[in-house]
Order: sequence, then structure tokens, then C-alpha cells
Amino acid sequence: MRTLYFDCFSGASGDMILGALIDAGASEQVVTDAVRGLGIDVWDVSVEPVMKGSLRAAQVWTATDPRSHSRTYVNIVKLLESADLSAAVRRRCLEVFSVLGEAEAKIHGVALDDVHFHEVGSDDAIIDIVGSCAALDDLGIERVIVSPIATGRGSTRSMHGEIPVPAPAVVAILPGAELYERGDRELITPTGAALLASWADSFGTMPRMKIEKVGYGAGNADLQWPNVLRVIVGDTQSETRSAIDTELLETNIDDMSPELVPFVIERALEAGALDAWATPVSMKKGRLGVVLSVLVERGATQPVLDVLFRETTTFGVRISSVDRAILDRKEEQVTVAGNTIRIKVGYHDGEVVSASPEYEDAATVARATGMPLKDVYRAALEAFGERRNS
Repeated sequence: MRTLYFDCFSGASGDMILGALIDAGASEQVVTDAVRGLGIDVWDVSVEPVMKGSLRAAQVWTATDPRSHSRTYVNIVKLLESADLSAAVRRRCLEVFSVLGEAEAKIHGVALDDVHFHEVGSDDAIIDIVGSCAALDDLGIERVIVSPIATGRGSTRSMHGEIPVPAPAVVAILPGAELYERGDRELITPTGAALLASWADSFGTMPRMKIEKVGYGAGNADLQWPNVLRVIVGDTQSETRSAIDTELLETNIDDMSPELVPFVIERALEAGALDAWATPVSMKKGRLGVVLSVLVERGATQPVLDVLFRETTTFGVRISSVDRAILDRKEEQVTVAGNTIRIKVGYHDGEVVSASPEYEDAATVARATGMPLKDVYRAALEAFGERRNS
């Protein structure tokens, strides 16, 4: 499986990601064509080799109209939906801005449609995001893994005044990632965080892989270490992978209304849980209760613990390390009744062993067409099978 590993030892920003992907072999022409499809009148993107410490890297320079202004989330969605982009690149771009928008909405306590982007709504930030999505698509990547991310520390200036590093938006965007301090300035930007979060299939160490290409994207600042983002592209075996970087949080509850349990599960998933479920049990004195179980990435337990303590009546939570066997996965798309539905595909030893339509996509089609949801699922899987056999 063609895999890309982001090595974020000096954080990541939009221009660093774009530079690294181009340096790893993405076509500059593909990036330029995608940016041109936005219809922004005055812009220029150039890539040049630079030295950052002892490492050569690709530096991306973006020149835009100095009169370009910030935009609302709704403005950006309209811009992307009308842009001349491939369906795959458009979807990636919309996902990135959805991640950014949801983070900003949560931080400022507003509805998603009322979010107003400042730095990430400018022309140069939009170009970085669209160019990066086009570059990733051009590389044909099937799986993305993101390393622990250096954040920097201290504070930085924004349109909202002075804010702590990592920025509130970064923390909101990366609940499942491993972050650590390095240096005394901002290293991971909201744009960089949103690109990584929307693309990442997992966060962790580099997998066993046969390396094909390596790319380095330069940051603007000169630091005590090479200020670059490294990407490593290669093939990983399409087999079941063992993962031991997860923890299981469990608590027994017998004094809470059962109708509250689904909300707790929903909040746990929003806090970054990988999975959550409830199991009916008979407890002491014959009382009926549930075992509430939540699976999380190691190092990301605190937000979920906060949910369990705030939203349930528990006085304690058991935490244990667990191993998982994970299928390699990729995403494909099919069309049902003129609508796109994403299909999650699982591989074992290079063979497709599982395929599942994305529920939200299928539900959207069912609502729009009046088809029963089960028929939408069946049609999506039939279309997937026909596509693979053609």
C-alpha cells in the first residue's frame, strides 16, 4: 500500500506541507492548475531549493493580491464548490476547511456557518490548502501516518490578539495526535494541523516500509535545527497490522438513566475516542447496569476521561493497554442515483476482505432520493463490486 509518513520534528504549516509534497515528486503543474481553478485574479506560486541548516529543502513562496481579505466559512465553501477542481481534490479541500471551521466554531462559540476566517481565509492560505490537496492526490497516496508533532511554546499574535502556543485551533483540531514542546516559537499552524488531521489515517511512529521517495519542505524561520517538514513515501505490506498504542477505558454504571448513555458515547467520540460502546450487565444486589467502554489512542485519554467524569455518575475508570489487529484501509468512491458515496475498503494480505459504505453519505442519498437506506447500501456495494471487476 502506497503510504506517506509525515515526520513533524519541526512542526508543520501549509507552505511546508506543499513544499515537502512537491519535493517528494508531486507535479508543480498539477498544483498550479488546481490553484488556477480557484479563479483568484492575482497570484503566483514559486518553488525554489534552499538550505535549512545542513538540509536542502523546497521553499514555497506564494504571492497574492495584497488587498485579499479574510473570508467566512460559507464564502470558502462557495469558492471551492465553483472552482475548476477534480472531485477528489475538491472533497479533500472541503474536508480541510470543515475541520478548520468546526474548530473555530467550538473555540468562539458560534455556529459553523457564522465562522469568519482571518489568517486561514486569506488567498495565500487557501492556495496552500488547495495546492497541498492537489499534490497529495497527484502522489496517489493510499494511507497517511503522522508522527508526533513539535508545537513550539510561548505565545503568538493573531487577529484576536495574543494567544498561547500551540494555538487554541491547533489543540482543537488534533485531539488524537501526540504533541510535544520544542523551541520557543510557533511550529504547528492551524492550516498545517487541519491538513494533517483531515488526511491522517493514524498518528504514531513510522511503519515498516520500502522507501520510494523523501521530500523536505522548508519553513520560513531559521532555527537552531533544520526547520523543515520531512515526508517519506513508500510501500507498506498490505497485511493485518498489529497496533499496541491504544488504551481501553471502562467503567461500571448502575445508577444512571439508560437514555443518557448514547449521549455519553457521542461526546466520547467527539473527544477523540476511536470507538465506544455499552454492554448490559447484572451488578451487585441484582441491579441492572452497563459497562461503558471507550477505546482511545495512547496519550489521548484525558479528554475522554473528562467526558466520562462529567457526563456519567462514575467514581472511577479502569485503564488498560490493549493490542489491536488492524486491516490496511483505503477509501474509494462510487455513484448511486447520481450521488457520490465513499466506501471504506479493508485489505488483508493484499486482498479485499471488507467494504463498507460511509453511513452519512448513504443516509444523505436515502434522504434525497427516498430510497430505503438498506437499498442504498446494497447499490453502493454492487457498484463497488462492478468497479473492481471491470
